[in-house]
Formats: sequence, C-alpha cells, structure tokens
Amino acid sequence: MIHRRTFLLSLVALPMAGCGFSLRGVGEPRGSLPETIRIQTTDPFAPFIRDVTRQLKDQGAQVVESGSATILNLSLPTTTERELGPLSNNQDGSERTQMELTMEVTYTLTGPDLVEIIPITTVRASVIYVDSGVDNSAEDQRINQLKRSLTDDLLRQIVPSIRVRYEQALKQAASSGNE
Repeated sequence: MIHRRTFLLSLVALPMAGCGFSLRGVGEPRGSLPETIRIQTTDPFAPFIRDVTRQLKDQGAQVVESGSATILNLSLPTTTERELGPLSNNQDGSERTQMELTMEVTYTLTGPDLVEIIPITTVRASVIYVDSGVDNSAEDQRINQLKRSLTDDLLRQIVPSIRVRYEQALKQAASSGNE
C-alpha cells in the first residue's frame, strides 16, 4: 500500500518538475538590498517595525542603529475606512453598508551621503467588507482581524518593494554614469 502511494506521488511530481514547476516563495527573491540599513521611524519599537527589521535581517541586510549606512525612513501603518455605499435587498431589514478598509505605509531610501536613492513610495493593502451595522464585540473582533490581515499583507509587500526599487535605482545610476 505504501509503495503504491509513493509510486503515484512520483508519477505526479516528475512531470511537474520537468516543466519547471516550483513553489511560490521558495526561489531567490527579486532585486537586492543595501548591505547595511539604518531604519528611521517615529516608533522603532512598534511591532510592524520589528517585523520589517526581522525580514531585512533574514534577507541578508545588516540593520544598524547608528553609523554610516543607507537610511530607510519608514512610516507606521495608517488605516483609513471609506464607505462605498449601502447594500440593497437586505431581507432582515438591517442597515448593511459596503466598506473599504485601507492600510498604507510610506518609505524613502537615502544613501549614506544623504542622496535620495528611492523617492517617497507608498505600499498599500485594502479589503472590502460588509458592515452589518451592529455595534458589538463580535463585529469589533472581525474588524480587528481584517486589520491584522492587512498588516500581514503590508509585511509581505514592503521588503520586496524595497528590493525591486533599490535594484532599479542601482541600474538607473549605473546607466546614467555610463553616459
């Protein structure tokens, strides 16, 4: 029985490996990071900043607190909520509204010589949800869960954004230096 499962699994895996299939997030990340980065923010001990710092370290950048290093000016996440409109056909007669919850972070990257490498860049995540119109703890928990998922989305986007924009800036600097 076990040999049959192994055989069937290998039948599925071999064609996938032959066509170049690979799992997302397993390969080399795109772009590059500066060797040393100093993070400037309004609250260096905020959980979001700690998570970004951990990601930068995990991807090979040395994060320092002082000295000559590339400076990452990073804002804390800001949340905005926007009403998109009421929903029609509410069978229970309640007021339900479609809402958009947006969270965004801005950053700039400045070289040790104070030359701007990456201009102000905004990374944004948003979700559309239905507000039931009920003000209770279950609704508050649901909104807090949506905010946590938006924070996770921002964390997945911020370092790749820095990597790609930094590599683009290096290429642009190299091409303008050759002219």
